[in-house]
Amino acid sequence: MARPKIALLYVGGSIGMQMNKKTGRIEPIESLTEIHRLLPELQRDVSLTFYSITNVGSSDITPEHWVEIAQMIKKLYDQFEGFVIVHGTNTMSYTAAALSFALQGLSKPIVLTGALLPINDLAGDGRMNLIFAIRAAQLDIAEVCIVLGPHILRGSRSKKVDHSFLRTFDSPKVLPLAEFTTEVNLSDHRIVRRKRSLVCNPSFDPNILLLTMHPGLNESYLDAMLKSDPHGIILRSYGSGMLPDSLFPWIRRVTERNIPIVVTSQSLRGTVDLHKYRKQMMMEELGIISGMDMTFECTVVKLMWALKQAKTQKKLKEIMEKNLVGEFSMD
Repeated sequence: MARPKIALLYVGGSIGMQMNKKTGRIEPIESLTEIHRLLPELQRDVSLTFYSITNVGSSDITPEHWVEIAQMIKKLYDQFEGFVIVHGTNTMSYTAAALSFALQGLSKPIVLTGALLPINDLAGDGRMNLIFAIRAAQLDIAEVCIVLGPHILRGSRSKKVDHSFLRTFDSPKVLPLAEFTTEVNLSDHRIVRRKRSLVCNPSFDPNILLLTMHPGLNESYLDAMLKSDPHGIILRSYGSGMLPDSLFPWIRRVTERNIPIVVTSQSLRGTVDLHKYRKQMMMEELGIISGMDMTFECTVVKLMWALKQAKTQKKLKEIMEKNLVGEFSMD
């Protein structure tokens, strides 16, 4: 029986580091053969092919890297049954969301994994995470996922929540797509493999502003930020989308300049509802876009992506408030 063919795309992060026994410092591995060497048993069951895209820490990831990863997957798409992306954990949620929008119509899994410690650390999580990710890339799943440990999480709903081997990532408002126990438990809400046409559209506009509401926010600070001429703004509001009355004159000035505003919640499991209170209905009248219950990371990336897809404010709002890749709850 032929072994499943899985492509492993190396981007960087702690999993691709190793401890220098002489200096005690953590340094990048010299080549992908180091990872290859640590997985001899697995390669009897799976045919792995390694590709190096870059070698950067996750704090240095940019939208240009998202484009590069998406284009590489498109190039290799028909040759493999699944893809594993080795990536740093700090910005993994952003990359997972970016690939979810950039690669739609998937018929196979795109799995991101990483580690908190180098792969050659015997007490670390790198080897375990890589094995779970490669196993996940063979399952009946057809979406972008994050796998660190035995949980397979929807990429567009995931966020880093802890510096812990047990639960580095979580998807706060949606259950895992699958879990590895003594057997594999697949959830019904996952997108399954079937024949689809891949649509690769990796375009992002990073010229956006992110504003987190807090008591005493100075309006002169908001005006100063506007001088950078952003193409879009995300407001991290209180609760279900509440903003202070003092902010509304500024919001009106922003909307008069045709700069789209997306409101999201600071609450980990919060949902924006622009119909609940009179003040929120005023925002809707001004054309404010609801971030629903998308994670902050997903909201950022989706706005970057949507700005490249929409030619009008109406179309942008339509894209942002449409559930494209399972990024928000439908109830």
